[in-house]
Amino acid sequence: MEIEEVVRRWQAQESQRAIARATGLARETVKKYLAAAIGLGLSATGPPPSAAVLIELQRLGIVAVQPVRRVAPQVAMLEPYREQIATWLDQDQLLLTRIQELLAGQGVAVTYTTLRRYVRQAGLWKQPRSTVRMAPTAPGEVAEMDFGKLGTLVNPVTGKRQVIYGLLVVLVYSRHAFVWPLLQQTLEATIEGLEEAWRFLGGLPVRLVLDNFPAAVAGPDALNPRPTRAFLEYSQARGLLLDPARVRHPKDKPHVENGVRYARERWWKGGQFSDLADARQQAAHWCREVAGLRVHGTTRRLPRVVFEDEERKHLQPYDGVPYDVPLWREVTVHPDHHVSVQYALYSAPSTTSPPGSKLEARCDRTLVRLYRRSELVKVHPRQPKGGRSTDADDYPPERTAYAMRAPDRVVQQALKLGPNVGHFAERLLDGTFPWAKLRQGQKLLRLADRYTAERLDAACARALGFDLLEVRRVERILVLALDHEGLPAPPPDQRVQPLPIGRFARPGTAFDHRYSLVDGATPPAELPS
Repeated sequence: MEIEEVVRRWQAQESQRAIARATGLARETVKKYLAAAIGLGLSATGPPPSAAVLIELQRLGIVAVQPVRRVAPQVAMLEPYREQIATWLDQDQLLLTRIQELLAGQGVAVTYTTLRRYVRQAGLWKQPRSTVRMAPTAPGEVAEMDFGKLGTLVNPVTGKRQVIYGLLVVLVYSRHAFVWPLLQQTLEATIEGLEEAWRFLGGLPVRLVLDNFPAAVAGPDALNPRPTRAFLEYSQARGLLLDPARVRHPKDKPHVENGVRYARERWWKGGQFSDLADARQQAAHWCREVAGLRVHGTTRRLPRVVFEDEERKHLQPYDGVPYDVPLWREVTVHPDHHVSVQYALYSAPSTTSPPGSKLEARCDRTLVRLYRRSELVKVHPRQPKGGRSTDADDYPPERTAYAMRAPDRVVQQALKLGPNVGHFAERLLDGTFPWAKLRQGQKLLRLADRYTAERLDAACARALGFDLLEVRRVERILVLALDHEGLPAPPPDQRVQPLPIGRFARPGTAFDHRYSLVDGATPPAELPS
């Protein structure tokens, strides 16, 4: 996906420098990938790369991400109240009006103007940076998203109050906005809100400036923000170019920064909502009829009118099909050749993923895909909690029949040893409850390892001739070499010596405690009755 992101941004007419900033790769690495892509027949205006081309590009290597650099906050230490004021400003981030009240509580009565002048002269005031107004974006090019707390809502089922957050999406060109109330800022809830935003707007922008939250951004790296695998996959599925904002940098998304506060003050406060579904329904109506038809303070135009007249036709098409949010997990193959994903078991091929192997599992509504080193090794249908999906071919060949405990598999393996062995296994396991004789079928297969498949096939033919459907009798035939009766005698060195007639090789008197050879007594040939 990292390589595909480089090619996608290149085909979106981004420069190599911009691609390096967005993906976190070095410019030389980006240049290397693009040169290889051109060598494989790709172009900046052509179709996206195929899976085979991506595999070829993947072989160029993996570039490590530079470590995160953090800068400690600077705290000034000057005059008696200077340290306290610096703490309030830097650590507590209090307003000067609140600091004035706290100083008054300590017996220091100063006016607000005097306090502000002192803070500036002492160097404790962070001077605002000079800013420039950015050039306007093209219609349908950029959208910004942000989260904010709206308030609380009583759950009609439990009767408890829940904190409600708002996901706000603003189109930069027209300022048309959409707010989606939610309970948590998880990946599933965020994608659900974005899907509702695209449905409300009737399309998607080219770029999305998103808030730096853990479900979408893997680590707060100010220079090289890297989206999580699941959110990056969503952006690729929807054709979005992601641009994560920096942590605590509201100027990275200025058009949406005050939108949540506007929605909270002008819509949520004073509103009446029966539940979360009712709040979402009222939010869509408010965005369309109230916020969309107000005179915007910056553009002095109606956002909804500008959107419908100039921007809607430039958005990317939205198919309306809800996105199936995948779940990625790192799993380990258990000794039973299975992995556990969302409380269900799925088999992994023993040839490519033996026990102890580290795999990556991608789970959606219908399928579970297992990857090893970015290579797909197995696909299973999604199972409920406690379920299991096992492919018999994933087991080692010598353990398949035992692990599956399937009579038909025993018969199939017996047919490979010979027709008579297969016929014997069919008759052995033929019945209303074949699992009762499954161990005999497994023992029949192991006889071929000890006495060869040719001899086992001949012994089964002799047993079937006498209608002897018992594996121990077949083993007896092999031990006594009765499978060769009626055939030319084998060479002397290959003949099997028959066992004695009795149960033991020595007579029973040899085990009688009344006759001890130590005392020189000779036991009788037969014991008295």
